[in-house]
Amino acid sequence: MEKAINSIIRSLNQAGATAPEWLHLLPSGEFKGVDGRGPYAAPDMDALIALFEKEGVKLAVDENHSTDLAGKQGHSSPARGWIVALQKLDDGLYGRVEWTPEGERMVSSREYGFLSPVFHHSVAKPFKICRMLRVSLTNDPNLNVLKSLHSQRENAMLEELRKALGLPETADEAAVMVAVKAAHAAQAVVATNQTATAALMSRIAEAAGVASDTAPDVLVTAIQSRGKATAAEAENAELKTQLVSMQSQLTTLATTTAQGKAQSAIDTAIEAGKVIPALRDHMIARHMKNPTEVETELKVMPSLNAGGLGGRTLPDNGGTMTAEDDKVMAMMGMDPTAYAATAKALHGKGN
Repeated sequence: MEKAINSIIRSLNQAGATAPEWLHLLPSGEFKGVDGRGPYAAPDMDALIALFEKEGVKLAVDENHSTDLAGKQGHSSPARGWIVALQKLDDGLYGRVEWTPEGERMVSSREYGFLSPVFHHSVAKPFKICRMLRVSLTNDPNLNVLKSLHSQRENAMLEELRKALGLPETADEAAVMVAVKAAHAAQAVVATNQTATAALMSRIAEAAGVASDTAPDVLVTAIQSRGKATAAEAENAELKTQLVSMQSQLTTLATTTAQGKAQSAIDTAIEAGKVIPALRDHMIARHMKNPTEVETELKVMPSLNAGGLGGRTLPDNGGTMTAEDDKVMAMMGMDPTAYAATAKALHGKGN
């Protein structure tokens, strides 16, 4: 879990420090400019992409239409990036941009917030867009139907979080936040246990007469040797008692640590709808015995949240359980009668 948290932190830093990779160039439907220009027909995105790929020419990303204004008067109009690929999404046409260092700096520092596309179109209304030419960074956009650069950066950050947390692409902001909180709580438990373990190991090392940073396996050998010597001498009952107490503390600490990890994993699974609350203690006990086996099962378990049991319709009275039901019961270790009763209760509530 600590690795997951560190991955999230790296993803946040990366998403927050760079400009977006994909730019929203055109909306998917009919649109018009704020200044009244238009209307423009819904773009034929497949045709625009095919023409772009056929011509094989990168599209410039400039500032405030400098290519069309300053450049045509002989002034400098450098590109701040280059569109190297186009793709069609539900909300419009997107372009993948390779930023120049200065362009990335401008966007990541929020000097510009919006985009203004330049394109060829037909002469009859509604105007049909024939070719994409370029796109400009601007703070005074004529098309307010395009996503801002800032919102695109936030979307990129959300996508990085989904990847770091192992969530599906369909996970919304609320689901991502739940996963982040669960990961943070798990890391806090691990950190607390690690601190307690380090302090205890230091005291044990001192009692065993070895350095405080002695490796655990070496420390165990030292304790065993010390205990054998003490038992043979039969002269230091106090040290023998102390060694027994230390062994008990180590056992208790190991159990507490395993229980904390198990509780965090099962509570997260319950919140995700993969384990019913009534099985919490049972699943925690299983996790403490074999965490790898239980966490492998949890990854493939369907969610009980939306649409009943994973969106399946419960069999009518007298019907039989499905193969998927059998799989879930096997993974959870549930009695078929208890499973059917729980499923029926959940189905009746519309869960």
